[in-house]
Amino acid sequence: MKLRVVLLAFVVACAFVSSVSIGAEPNATPKKKLIELGWDIPTTSYLREHFREMEENAPFDGVIYDLVAKTHEGEQCSSQSLFSPKRWNRDDFKSCVDDVNACDFKRYHDNFIRINFHPAGFDWSDDDAWSAVAEKGAICAFVARETHGDLCLDFESYGAAMFRWDPSLGRSFDETRALARKRGAQFCKAVVDEYPNVTFLCLWMNSINYSAGRAPYPDEILRGSGYGLLPAFIDGLLDASRPETRFVEGCENGYYMNGAAAYVKSSLDAISTTGPGATLVSPENRAKYRAQTTSGFGFYLDMYSNPEGSHYYRGPEPGETRFDRLRANLTAAFDAAEEYVWVYGEQKRWWAPENGGDWTSWEEALPGVTELILELGDPQGALVALKERLEKIGAKNLILNGAFKEKSGENSFQDWATWRHEDSHGRFLEVDGVAAIQGDTNACYLQSVPVEPGKKYFISGRIGTSGDALGSLTARWQDGKRAWTAEASDVRIAICDGDDRDAAGRAEAYGVVTVPSEARYLTLLLSATAGAGDATTTFDDIKVYQVE
Repeated sequence: MKLRVVLLAFVVACAFVSSVSIGAEPNATPKKKLIELGWDIPTTSYLREHFREMEENAPFDGVIYDLVAKTHEGEQCSSQSLFSPKRWNRDDFKSCVDDVNACDFKRYHDNFIRINFHPAGFDWSDDDAWSAVAEKGAICAFVARETHGDLCLDFESYGAAMFRWDPSLGRSFDETRALARKRGAQFCKAVVDEYPNVTFLCLWMNSINYSAGRAPYPDEILRGSGYGLLPAFIDGLLDASRPETRFVEGCENGYYMNGAAAYVKSSLDAISTTGPGATLVSPENRAKYRAQTTSGFGFYLDMYSNPEGSHYYRGPEPGETRFDRLRANLTAAFDAAEEYVWVYGEQKRWWAPENGGDWTSWEEALPGVTELILELGDPQGALVALKERLEKIGAKNLILNGAFKEKSGENSFQDWATWRHEDSHGRFLEVDGVAAIQGDTNACYLQSVPVEPGKKYFISGRIGTSGDALGSLTARWQDGKRAWTAEASDVRIAICDGDDRDAAGRAEAYGVVTVPSEARYLTLLLSATAGAGDATTTFDDIKVYQVE
């Protein structure tokens, strides 16, 4: 497997990651998020009782949950069984609002109510039944709005094929399609009247019909498809949506994808103006679809834990472990998605069953999956957790004299060499007991440590700047003969301007690097690359730990 250099650098509340923009402008690319869904789907009452342990053991950005309420008659209403003609009482769901709002979430800020399109034996032409469905959709929207959540739409037919055209009913395909579009608009209008800026995370949209979207005559395929009426229903959703309403093409087929190219292609299929996702949208709605829809993926954990030979099994590539393949594919899905990846699991769990009993955690089944999810969805949190773990086990700091306590001269430090560009007027000096570079600078302190190819190393240090000075930690590589190598794999770790600093004006930067195959030494550069006059960059508490 090709080695992947991971650059993760941050100060408190600030992270630089190639695919994520923190503190972005309103119209900038949103932060990417990993959402949990599975057979362990919680209710609001379970969330209220267990949200803290859920967040600790399953480091997602949010969960998809079952909205369950009890009526005054003692019956149970569930958003997973919304498609019935029976109506709900909104007051019955106020306790669900209280449950969710009682959760002091630290991590789960993107939560979705799951609405299953589970058919219940009524027809597209049944006005009373569809009125009840729309009304119940509005109640779900009410709960989502009051709890700062959103809605998850699962169009899968768990039973009768709701979206399959049935010619035996005596209506043409076009007539039935028109009814489906009408009902999509009716459902969406009820929701957005309640909650205009709702996000619909759809486990799939038109991705289930891409074969039709790629065909010269899509209707010829849709007439015989199990989901041939779904594009019309989606058109109806678009018809009634507001400009602030958002849709996510969740692409459940992500379960079976393998390799970065497959995920990138699928993302383009979903959002490209000429892709099969847009082709199946009516011409009058395509601009709205493109403006309001983002691409995402489903990711099926069981593919990597099922026994070899199972239909739902993804084995490793040559030279890999099964977990290597999981890491590569989940990373590829995360990189290709515009905002959301929903991670689905069946046979294992992230938290204990509501009614007790034996269970196996996903971390037990796939050791390292918890850290992987944290690393992708919360790189800052992952580095904090890694730093705490390394300090707890007493990992050895490979850097000598990282606190600059031992000096070798008036303004020089033992074990540290210095370099300065010939045009630099910077000075190496000691400030408050630590190493510093001052003036018009292009200079650095440097130290080399032996490393193992393919291993990961954690780097940290405190950097302080004044004036227009800029400072960073840079990992460069040398081969066994101490010649520079793998220059494309250099890693620069910086801090964010404006972040909280200590009394001495310093802030901490962290990073994790993977050693290129040709490297035998990591050379750490404490660099000052700007600054005039008295502008000064200081360095302190420099550490390099081997992670694995």
